[in-house]
Amino acid sequence: MITLQDAATKGFGVYTAGEAARYGKIPIATLNAWFFGTQKRQPLRSGAINDEGGKAITFVEFVEALAIRALRIDHGISLQKIREAITTAKNEYGIDYPFAHRDHKTVLINRDIHIFLDRNDGNPTGLTGIDRGQKSFKPCIEAYMKNLEFGEDGLASNYTAFTHNNIHVVLNPVRQFGQPVIAETGYSAETLWRAALAEGGFERAAEIYEVTPDAVEAAYRYCNSELGMAA
Repeated sequence: MITLQDAATKGFGVYTAGEAARYGKIPIATLNAWFFGTQKRQPLRSGAINDEGGKAITFVEFVEALAIRALRIDHGISLQKIREAITTAKNEYGIDYPFAHRDHKTVLINRDIHIFLDRNDGNPTGLTGIDRGQKSFKPCIEAYMKNLEFGEDGLASNYTAFTHNNIHVVLNPVRQFGQPVIAETGYSAETLWRAALAEGGFERAAEIYEVTPDAVEAAYRYCNSELGMAA
């Protein structure tokens, strides 16, 4: 467990429940249930941040939230099965983040979740269903997690949330605590979005911040279309 201050200052990234829900396009009640539980249900996984001041998750946990969202929405996988996969990965194979690790890619085979225990092993091991604990030779389809880069420890370290005209909005735990930034400039997307509004256009905002108009436009489009921020 880590403190909120550690998460913010030691490169773990930190997101309030509201921020994570907004960046991940997940209803806040749903995200809270996944990571903090409800009166009737335990969370899907225990969070790394232990702080009584509020609900917050790390960058890697945010990436796992994206994966859980994809499994639920894109593939209709039940929470019970996702919980089983997370628990099996941790308790039987010592894998804390099965949905956010380069060397332990998670895949779907039919309706069950499988994981590669070794990146060089061509046969995933079942985490759920009748193939649990067994290696499978069936064709498999990667379930999710595009636009990710990984660190030396194998964990997700950079997520590209939006691209426009080759300008990238990224979430990276060591850049502005994991908030969305324009990768090519270092400015937060919200900063350039506000500049575009204040200056009445992309060109003038770009001059003030010494960036390209495309960078300002990418920030503006991301904040408007992806975050739903009102102009």
